[in-house]
Amino acid sequence: MFKDIVTLLPFFVCFFWTAVLLTDIKKSKFPIRILTIFMTVSTVLYFSHAVYFYGYIQAYSVIDPLYTLASLSVYPIFYIYIKSLSDEPKLSIGNLYLFLPAIAGSLLSLIAHLFFEQFVDVAGKLSRVIFVVQVPMCVIYGGSHIRNYHKKIREFYSSTEGRELGWLNRMLFLLFFTGVISVLAGILGREYFDDNPVVLMIPSLLFSTMLFYIGYTGYIHKFSVVDFNFDNIDKGSNGDVKDTHHGIQDKTRDKLQSDIVDLFEKKQFFKRTDLRITDVSSELGTNRSYVSAVVNTIYNSNFTDFVNHYRVEYAKKLLKAEENHILDYIAEESGFASVNSLLRAFRKETGTTPGQFRKMQ
Repeated sequence: MFKDIVTLLPFFVCFFWTAVLLTDIKKSKFPIRILTIFMTVSTVLYFSHAVYFYGYIQAYSVIDPLYTLASLSVYPIFYIYIKSLSDEPKLSIGNLYLFLPAIAGSLLSLIAHLFFEQFVDVAGKLSRVIFVVQVPMCVIYGGSHIRNYHKKIREFYSSTEGRELGWLNRMLFLLFFTGVISVLAGILGREYFDDNPVVLMIPSLLFSTMLFYIGYTGYIHKFSVVDFNFDNIDKGSNGDVKDTHHGIQDKTRDKLQSDIVDLFEKKQFFKRTDLRITDVSSELGTNRSYVSAVVNTIYNSNFTDFVNHYRVEYAKKLLKAEENHILDYIAEESGFASVNSLLRAFRKETGTTPGQFRKMQ
């Protein structure tokens, strides 16, 4: 019974999320559809694992090419999932080359099983080599897409809560770790785990927890590059949106800096909860790229941190007040979307918490 649970747990986790995601697939956004494919392929992968660890050698030899295809496809699919959230709002034909190693490995496995039994082990080892290359490539390039995405949203929104992909960064680390464990498990072989079922529990629980977290977080995460591109339409600014960081004249920059300071210090524009850089450019009747240039070059900051600086300074005034305001009130009055946003920004700006700051006064 214990071995059954340990062996089948990753399969049932993937099967569960595949079923959940398929229930509303027609209305789902592109990232959810890619996540559904990821969970479906993972279901096939861990079903093959179960067949292997139960010792059904003849059955496994039949599905081994399918296992190879699934094994060498999960990381490319997850990489495409990252891109669907951070960079590409729709499937690009250029991504299909990512699956060439999986197709090649699967065909080699199929040919070996059908015609050259003596080369089955060679085909398996070649697949593991491909897998070893895939894992760090997915982590490196996936992490790069996430960093570029974060840079874009921090130049546009004053509040990035619910829009960031920090959880994907954590998943990339875990995927790298589980990839290493998968390689080690393949080297050790089924016989080792047959004699040590408790040892099998470690990768099983790790894989199951990670896959459930990916499924759950991906299911509830609603914001993606599609939403950013929609918000990024510069409806209120004058002129085209383009890179003007080096083209803005000194006189224009100085005037715009003065206008921005006036807008934030006198009119307290930062109190708008979901303030965007396009709101500032529209209010000042200028191009948002000019606003971005001033914030980046003069204040050496991104838009998110620039706005939060003013919000934190205002929150400090409220914390010093005799009324002893609660944090919910302070967050709302300062323009933060939530208390958590206040806490994060306050700690980043001051190195302490609002509570500790209040005690020091």
